[in-house]
Amino acid sequence: MSTRRRTRSAVHRRILTPTTAAALTAAALLTACSKNDKAANPSPVSPSPSASPTLSADPQAAEKAKVLAAYNGFWNESVKAYEAGSEKGTKLVNYASKDALNQTLTDIASMQRAGTAMKGTPGHRAEVSALNMSGARPSAMISDCFDLSTWKIIDRASGQVKPFPTEQPMRYITEFDAELQGGHWMLTKFVRHGDRAC
Repeated sequence: MSTRRRTRSAVHRRILTPTTAAALTAAALLTACSKNDKAANPSPVSPSPSASPTLSADPQAAEKAKVLAAYNGFWNESVKAYEAGSEKGTKLVNYASKDALNQTLTDIASMQRAGTAMKGTPGHRAEVSALNMSGARPSAMISDCFDLSTWKIIDRASGQVKPFPTEQPMRYITEFDAELQGGHWMLTKFVRHGDRAC
């Protein structure tokens, strides 16, 4: 019997805020087995070249994984900043620039002024929906199903959980633009699609 293992990883990751929405990630391992029921042959048989591991069908899989790693890094650092009410002590600037960084910092400052914070971690199902490696500045787009159900708004003074606005969907689509800057993927812009439930 010969066994083949094929792995496919899907990097997920997180986060959305009451004023933003987006998201982090986990990895999934899929294993498939195939069975060869040919009759036993007394003479030794040399291995077939086709028995070698198969490569991913997506030639951009490795680069997409790097994009999602940057996305996950951004949301890991964002979760810390939204809870602390400040980007100080985080590495947000390592993962975001331009509008994406400015909007995130604006949202964090707004929550700080309102006396609120975020507790927990948001859920998400992120994927690279577009990748363009040509030109002087390679770019990518990330689409995510952002889940607020495990990320709560709290009052800083009392620690009491505050409800989301009634019109706020708990799961909706967010899209991020990313660019390859200095050899590293950076998030540059995001759009929340509150009308697109997922």
